[in-house]
Amino acid sequence: MPNPLKVLDHSFESQMKAEQFFYGIRDKYLAIGGDIKDSADFDLLCELYVKYCEYTDWPLPASPTAFYTRNIARGVGPKGGTTQGFVVKFNNGSEQEFSAKRSIRALASR
Repeated sequence: MPNPLKVLDHSFESQMKAEQFFYGIRDKYLAIGGDIKDSADFDLLCELYVKYCEYTDWPLPASPTAFYTRNIARGVGPKGGTTQGFVVKFNNGSEQEFSAKRSIRALASR
């Protein structure tokens, strides 16, 4: 049975549908580059990230001001590789990678 979830005004019937939606945002910004801010995409990513932090007790170092996408190295050696992911920028100048998939899983578990 799929776990439905809602992020702002977007309802998803399953985690897979939510992943497809957010990966679409990721892929769009990988292609065009730049920060994701002052937009509906920013609002959705911000809600996803802040709720993830709230639901998992992950520390929120400051207020998110933008997101961007980049290639992220995972692992080393033969088990290593590169994936594409989101990075959140905070108003204190720091940045942090975050997993849309983990965030979606946390929201769907509520």
